[in-house]
Amino acid sequence: MSALVGSCHCERVRVRMPVASAGIIACHCADCQKLHGNFFALLAAERSAVHWEGEEYIRWYKSSPENERGFCAHCGSRLAKRPLEGTRIMVSAGLFARDLPRRVVKNLWEEQKPAWYDMPRVGPLSPTDFVALALEAPIASASAQYGYAMRSASGNPRPPGVIALTWITASDAPERERIRAHSRENLKDFLAEPGFISIVTGFTGLRGFTVTAWEDQVSMKRALAKHHAVAMKELFGERFVASVWTSVWMPTRINRIWVRCAACGALEDVSDDHASCGACHAPMPERPAFW
Repeated sequence: MSALVGSCHCERVRVRMPVASAGIIACHCADCQKLHGNFFALLAAERSAVHWEGEEYIRWYKSSPENERGFCAHCGSRLAKRPLEGTRIMVSAGLFARDLPRRVVKNLWEEQKPAWYDMPRVGPLSPTDFVALALEAPIASASAQYGYAMRSASGNPRPPGVIALTWITASDAPERERIRAHSRENLKDFLAEPGFISIVTGFTGLRGFTVTAWEDQVSMKRALAKHHAVAMKELFGERFVASVWTSVWMPTRINRIWVRCAACGALEDVSDDHASCGACHAPMPERPAFW
């Protein structure tokens, strides 16, 4: 793509601007609310780099002492905003195709935003934002439900001697948050236990799940005797959670760990922690933990 090409609703006005134009900026100022009915999503560029066709249809309205706004005289599409002084212009993102390869990179005049919508998310999702989004609107089908999951590892490379599986169902969203608060405290205790290997945990709707790996049952019992014991007292002493199931499993067979050699592509058995590829003798990547 050599340029971004867009048009107004009636296509009498067309615009071409560089692909390298700044990412989408969302302006929430009072003027933009009045003129657009919502925030103004714009692409900023130098005026000299933006080329218009059908300029005879463009009308410019002085929306403030500092700025003027362009619109199509035939269909009324809002086209752009340009400062009366300077060389920049802000072109409406709505003129371009829905697959415009851009994301919102900045919100402006956030304090003037009305209360009836949320500002666009800016930047990559943090783990906290991702969890909040997954819990706010979980996706489900007739046979599956989706949520979020996370893994926390201690760095312990030893094979697990014990795996613990647990699921727990909250009665409502506040109770789910109470379960998650206990889980965070439990994880602190787990990470402090030398025999802890790792945990995979998450929620789908109101159901939480955990899979924990330990060197042995003694390590697991030491960790569970701390905050986990407090949570269990609440579980059996109060009206807390709708249902729960716990279990402890011991392996019948632990298979090999196979890692791909980056040099020759051979799939190498690295369970014994050898450092070089058996096929080409190149250094092997560090062996992953068993869980």
